[in-house]
Amino acid sequence: MKSFLFISSLFVLLGCTNDATQTRKLQNETHQNAKADVKVGLNAAYRPNYPNTEYLQPGMFSSGAYFRADDALEQIFLEEAWLGIFQTKHNWYLNPVKPKIETVYDGIVDDTEADTANWSGKIMSSAKNCRFVLRKGSLLPKQLKVLYADRTSPTYHDEKSVLLPGDTLEYAFKGIHYWLYAKGRKLPKEEGLDDQRFGQYALYLETDDPNQVQKVQLLRSTDPSYEYGPNRLECLFVGLIDADAIPDLIISSNFDGRILYLSGEAKEQRIVEPVFYEPMTGGC
Repeated sequence: MKSFLFISSLFVLLGCTNDATQTRKLQNETHQNAKADVKVGLNAAYRPNYPNTEYLQPGMFSSGAYFRADDALEQIFLEEAWLGIFQTKHNWYLNPVKPKIETVYDGIVDDTEADTANWSGKIMSSAKNCRFVLRKGSLLPKQLKVLYADRTSPTYHDEKSVLLPGDTLEYAFKGIHYWLYAKGRKLPKEEGLDDQRFGQYALYLETDDPNQVQKVQLLRSTDPSYEYGPNRLECLFVGLIDADAIPDLIISSNFDGRILYLSGEAKEQRIVEPVFYEPMTGGC
């Protein structure tokens, strides 16, 4: 009987010890999960997309870009050397260009149109037939091999340029194939909205090039409720901008503006790497 009581007591003690261990483990896991939730929450609030443009330099602008004096972009245009992506009737070229800055009336923040001394709007103009202005960096003037470009201008949306979940833009160069495609999930339609909205958006680039990592993620929305609808994300340009034989990209994201991806800057054989972005400078 004494032995039975001793053994029973031992089991109870072991059970309590095990419960305490499990409780500590559960508390630790909960604490870690809470940290993870905070991290995800911060990312969703401040870094909703890859690439994080806070780590990129502003260095690509559509011709005729608008910004305000407090955006501090005018000095960049004055100090940097620039190249333009030019489109003519028969060819595309990468040529030197010198952006010009004109001060204009801003109907949102300026008091009177007559008071030209206090105008705060700025318009960057470049040259005829120039579609994009890029920081020169290591880029050289040359004729461009263009594999895809939206039909008319950076503000025009054609069916091929908009990439919704399920859409694929395919192109090839020297026997190597590339697929630019989007994934995501449909969100329930809201009353009064005609367009289908999507959450958990991700944009990928895939290739059959055996010398590259064959699939990379270019953009993603970490916030599942972040909505992409038609004309929200586009591929505006695919072509050989730098010196190698791997196509480069200009992607338009409605969150981060336009982003230039260059293959020559790719890390760890990632196919392309985000290099410059055009900040969203207009609007309210």
